[in-house]
Amino acid sequence: MDTFVQFLWDHVATYSVMAAIGIIAVFGVALLLCVRREQNWVRQLFIMIASLLGLLGGAKLFGAISYATYLYARGETVSFVGCFTQSGIVFYGGLLGYFLTFWILSKFFLPRRRLGRDIVAVTTPLFHAIARIGCYLGRDYNDFGEIVWHPCCYGIKMEDSAFCSHFWDNRLPVQLFESAFNFILFAVLLVLFLREKKDERRGRMIYLYLFPYAIFRFIIEFFRGDAIRGGFGPLSFSQVVSILIVVWLIVFLILRKTGVLKPLPVDPYDPGVDLYRLGKQKSVQEPIVFYEGDTKDEDSSEESKLESKS
Repeated sequence: MDTFVQFLWDHVATYSVMAAIGIIAVFGVALLLCVRREQNWVRQLFIMIASLLGLLGGAKLFGAISYATYLYARGETVSFVGCFTQSGIVFYGGLLGYFLTFWILSKFFLPRRRLGRDIVAVTTPLFHAIARIGCYLGRDYNDFGEIVWHPCCYGIKMEDSAFCSHFWDNRLPVQLFESAFNFILFAVLLVLFLREKKDERRGRMIYLYLFPYAIFRFIIEFFRGDAIRGGFGPLSFSQVVSILIVVWLIVFLILRKTGVLKPLPVDPYDPGVDLYRLGKQKSVQEPIVFYEGDTKDEDSSEESKLESKS
């Protein structure tokens, strides 16, 4: 058994494994939330799967941009193709690519799309929390065939810290801090989601997720010490993105509060959703429409009733 565990530890890419576990956990929680809120779970999960393409594309695009800023700061140049082939991935790019792809697809193919977007916002920190554990445990081989820590495992060195002495190379375990924060954020968003009963208040989870995470990410970046991801001046690439997200959220909420931007109308009920609700059928009746009738019509109806009684 110990030999098998050692084999897995030495040969399996732990980051990929934990990311896969995180995706499975996200889809499991999303399915439960869809069933609880009677959401179209087939379409919801299908669009979430399709949005993974946006995640991969956005993560690689932001990775290329951050790597280009790193080379520019060093006075080096590389081709556009080289930036993509030599760079890694950036979580912020994957996050924004995933959200944007889901937002577009849900607009056309998902009834109760604001509810669906809330489910995505609630489950995203769960994936991030699990994947960050794999990021910390990541291992790879160097040019000499020796097992080394994966380049994603950063954190500033604190030689005199008794706490950091328990971790690799006396480095601050920023990945574990970020994982713990995302677990807490997931729990808070889940409670808020389950307590919300009104459909007209749906669609806010994306703001409740992005705002605290952007602030936390801006702070934790000071303790990562991975300059290879590039940046602008004293700020890292992710810190610049965090600032842009916070500014965008503040401006957006101010415009919404002042009435410049009108809120989206409540999503109409789609009777076709019943076909995907685990076989639960629901009768759909035509809505009763009341018109303002004339007083003459009311008087004539009362007279007809009196004549019928007589």
